[in-house]
Amino acid sequence: MLLPLLLAAGVLLASVLLYGLSTSILVNLVVHLIRAGYDGLSVWRNVVFMLLVSLVMAAAHLIQVTLWAAAFLIAGVFPTFDKALYFSAQSYTSLGYGDVVVSEQWRLLGPLESINGLLLFGLSTASMFAVLSRIIKNRLRFKLGDAYEADLAE
Repeated sequence: MLLPLLLAAGVLLASVLLYGLSTSILVNLVVHLIRAGYDGLSVWRNVVFMLLVSLVMAAAHLIQVTLWAAAFLIAGVFPTFDKALYFSAQSYTSLGYGDVVVSEQWRLLGPLESINGLLLFGLSTASMFAVLSRIIKNRLRFKLGDAYEADLAE
């Protein structure tokens, strides 16, 4: 049981570091767009903006799934990358069809990857909510003007 725990700890650490990098990219994207004059007043620009945010978050999660799959392959848990990726995607999302299983020695990796996925999905949700809140705040400030500022002061 020690070997799977050590492997999972290493992958979790790498996963959190890579996710932090992805979040940094997202923050830089948001800052760049705001500095470039994005004001959040156009509905279609808001849709595109949230689409970009969603794509960055989705890419971050796909990188995590691939990282876990690579670890499974390197450790010899699966003979092929496609099986490792499939199992990883199921575990990361907590879907768990159960049609691909690991040996008893490595079975703890699935739940540990699920913990990783649930944690990072929560962080993605928080990040997307923060961006959406910023868009809503800008639209309200534009539409309501002084009335919005007065409501904030109360």
